[in-house]
Amino acid sequence: MTSLRDETVTLLQQLIRAETVNDGALDSGNEWRAAAVIEEFFAGSGVELARVEPFPGRVSVVARLAGSDPAAESLALVGHTDVVPAKASDWVHPPHSGELVDGEVWGRGAVDMLFLTASYAVIFKRLATSGFAPTGDLVFAAVADEEQGSRAGVGWFSEHDWATIAADNVLTEWGGARLGGIGSTAITVGVGEKGAAPRRIVVRGDAAHASAPWGRSNAAVTLAKVIDRLQAGAPKPRISEQWLDTLAALDLPAELSTRLAHPDTIDEAIDELSAHPELGELAPFVHAWTHTTVAVTVVDAGSKVNVIPDSGSISLDIRVLPGVTEDDVEAHLAAVAAEFPGLVNVEGEWFSAANESPTTTRLYGQIEEALAEFVPGAKPAPIVGVGGSDARFYRLHGANAFGFGILSSELTFSVARNRFHSANERLDLESIDLTVRALDHVVRGFLSA
Repeated sequence: MTSLRDETVTLLQQLIRAETVNDGALDSGNEWRAAAVIEEFFAGSGVELARVEPFPGRVSVVARLAGSDPAAESLALVGHTDVVPAKASDWVHPPHSGELVDGEVWGRGAVDMLFLTASYAVIFKRLATSGFAPTGDLVFAAVADEEQGSRAGVGWFSEHDWATIAADNVLTEWGGARLGGIGSTAITVGVGEKGAAPRRIVVRGDAAHASAPWGRSNAAVTLAKVIDRLQAGAPKPRISEQWLDTLAALDLPAELSTRLAHPDTIDEAIDELSAHPELGELAPFVHAWTHTTVAVTVVDAGSKVNVIPDSGSISLDIRVLPGVTEDDVEAHLAAVAAEFPGLVNVEGEWFSAANESPTTTRLYGQIEEALAEFVPGAKPAPIVGVGGSDARFYRLHGANAFGFGILSSELTFSVARNRFHSANERLDLESIDLTVRALDHVVRGFLSA
């Protein structure tokens, strides 16, 4: 029988070659190609796949293995099949070739997240065809459109057909990297993700000829002052139990660890961490995990070199921590606007709260057991993702959702992050082997009587 690893590698290569590129347009993605690959993979196995196509070409496939106990907790393995665009000229190996070179599978989606989607399919098929009888339902879902907000994927299911993919517990992306230097035993487990509150600040000024600027209210100058104020008055850090658990898993000098655990000293400690020869690349993420962040992303003012601008705007990407409310965001920006009376307005109302799953659940305990089984001395490092994933929809429906995997000792968090959406996206065979075997261990353990 083909090994779990080799079967996963073959399916991963086929999924990469499907070229399911999601450029943001509703008619992009073409996840029907990945669906066809997965349907062929399950052909003749006896597994029934539900094919769901809410928009032309945006196909998700779902299978459910019924449990023996209706009262038992169910588990879903949820992976997306779309990938972000790739500029072929930037790649050493063609981005949709799925080439295996020196023990690494190259291609767009190798890391994010086709290797996990392939792993889920392989595990589900093995269990479904081996006579395994789960106590609770086991769900496999290969879904569309995660890279553009899930409007044609889990987001659509959430609004229109939740029963098809529903589960009490979920395993998905954002876990498995070594948090720290090469050989670290602190392994990330995704337990939540930050929320978002994008806003736009609009500034008014006085239009005038630029040859006589004195006394004029220049919108561009006001914008610069607002940006300085936003940078200087960033939201204060929040030290959560989740961050303390992550910090405990890291092998940091005791004095630095102590300072990173306290709101009064963490900012200076992050500066110190950034200079660390091995852990410095973690500093931006440590900051993001402990702060609600306000990033200035688009600045617009003026239309002609000899005209003082009478208006301008700043776009803000605001990512909020668990526990931060919409009122908190509004109060923070209102305080900034108040320093520029009559000149500044804040626009935008959309708010998505952060979400988080408890680490006291039975599934998380199974994850801890698997980490200990496959990595001697492993310590789970629970992290809150700074971006978005399909896990958030499951948490909104009351499910526990975790990002889980085990990557090779050389594939640290920083290295893995740098491969996301880059022209160097590739994954080594050891990471695939560790992940698929650990996932198999977790699923069997969780769903066994």
